[in-house]
Amino acid sequence: MSWRHLFALLLVCLPLLVFAPSASAAPISVACNGGGCSTGWYKVSVTVAFSWDPTGVTQTQGCDTNTVSSDTSGWSRTCVVSYTNGSSAQLGVTIKKDATPPTVTGASPSRGPDANGWYNHPVGITFNGSDATSGVASCTSTTYGGPDSASASFAGSCTDNAGNASGQTSFGPIKYDATRPSVSVSLSRGPDSNGWYNHPVDFHATGSDNLSGIASCNSGTFGGGGSVAAGCTDNAGNTSSGSVGINYDSSAPTINSVTLDRAPDSNGWYNHPVRVTFHGSDGGSGIDSCTDVSYSGPDTGGTTVNGTCTDKAGNRTSGTSPSFKYDSTPPKITNVGVDWDDGSATLTWTASADTKSIEIDRAPGPNGPDPGAVYTGLASSFEDKGLTNKVKYVYTINAFDEAGNKATDSVTIIPAAKLYSPARGATVTSPPLLGWRKVSGASYYNLQVYLVGASKALRRVASLSVSGRKVLSAWPVQPHYRMKKSWTYKGRTRKLLVGHYRWFVYPGIGKRSANKYGPLIGQSDFYVKKR
Repeated sequence: MSWRHLFALLLVCLPLLVFAPSASAAPISVACNGGGCSTGWYKVSVTVAFSWDPTGVTQTQGCDTNTVSSDTSGWSRTCVVSYTNGSSAQLGVTIKKDATPPTVTGASPSRGPDANGWYNHPVGITFNGSDATSGVASCTSTTYGGPDSASASFAGSCTDNAGNASGQTSFGPIKYDATRPSVSVSLSRGPDSNGWYNHPVDFHATGSDNLSGIASCNSGTFGGGGSVAAGCTDNAGNTSSGSVGINYDSSAPTINSVTLDRAPDSNGWYNHPVRVTFHGSDGGSGIDSCTDVSYSGPDTGGTTVNGTCTDKAGNRTSGTSPSFKYDSTPPKITNVGVDWDDGSATLTWTASADTKSIEIDRAPGPNGPDPGAVYTGLASSFEDKGLTNKVKYVYTINAFDEAGNKATDSVTIIPAAKLYSPARGATVTSPPLLGWRKVSGASYYNLQVYLVGASKALRRVASLSVSGRKVLSAWPVQPHYRMKKSWTYKGRTRKLLVGHYRWFVYPGIGKRSANKYGPLIGQSDFYVKKR
């Protein structure tokens, strides 16, 4: 065997290279106590958990689940996820926690007594406090304007920015006498929501007098907006009145519309989370909140989102979004197979039933070194012809479903002639060495040689029609065969004559006696001439 033949055989036997698809950096999400994370203050322990798509992940940093249990003005963590294609994604979160109530440090009146230690007109009392973490947001601040008393005391508290409230602390006493009775009006309960009442509330007046004492006060039920007025009369006939404002709204709000934050991604389908927002109006207390959620599954050909709008008085109205379609699951490409021959490559695959189109890109592309599309359709195979032998071609198979989701697989092919020696159409002057690509699993090979033009009869070789006379059939165990100047076939002596020869090779499976052959490896031809 010549060195040229050995070199050609080595090239043919090189293994096929297959490149796995590259992973894409996917988004990271974070949950706090199983829900969304707030930028405000927490009063309870917070468990911070990051999550991400594990496909193609090579490394994570700072992504462990942590529980923030101690008070802190800012506990921060950043999760970084790295992928096999060199890309990465990261997401940071900062948690503020304060579960400790503030401390009331004292209280003071807004001014000194009017005379001899007595106050004779309203005086403000302000409580002061401190907080070690979130800071004091507010403390009780009140104004005392009666009733007359020689020992008036006050209770107050402070609240920090995290919403923790201190216990009540007393201040006083002070002495107060304004002569006329004082009247205060109170409601039988607190507001229903956000300082608003949404159903009738009882009220009553109370008073005090430092001389004659109170004779009577009035009360009633309030069921509308505005203010409540009531009064008291002392035993001497002196009358004083008081009032308290009340916000009242008993009517439910209206849902005006429900919107999705964008148009469908493909063919009326959404393929990644879409935000559904309810919009409403209210003529009384005003809208406090409406449902605003992100839908991320399950996949469905038609779904709706239920939501509400609530006004500041606590009245609520329910509604339903328009129906929409959602599919975030890409199709699947499996059983990808490749084959090649002289100047051609064949790809086969199996696509899942939801696949609506297949696109194959090749690098180098049809018009130069840059990748370009070579196939678009919905078949399960593709033959690419006109390739250059011994050039590496990378094919990327993309499958798309109706929702625009994409699945990708890639293969690499280096085309070359399956029957490589002698080269197709070559001219020889001596018995040639016939060489072909080795087939995995073949125990032997069947070689058939025809002298073209020796007979006008047509013969079938696999699915091909060949004119000529079969002059040789051999069963070599190696992927090559040296022809001779003469040989015996079907009891007759054959010679290597001047002329045109066509040859075919099949792989034999198992024992030769089993007569089990694989598909045709390939065909080629050569010419013999005199020296």
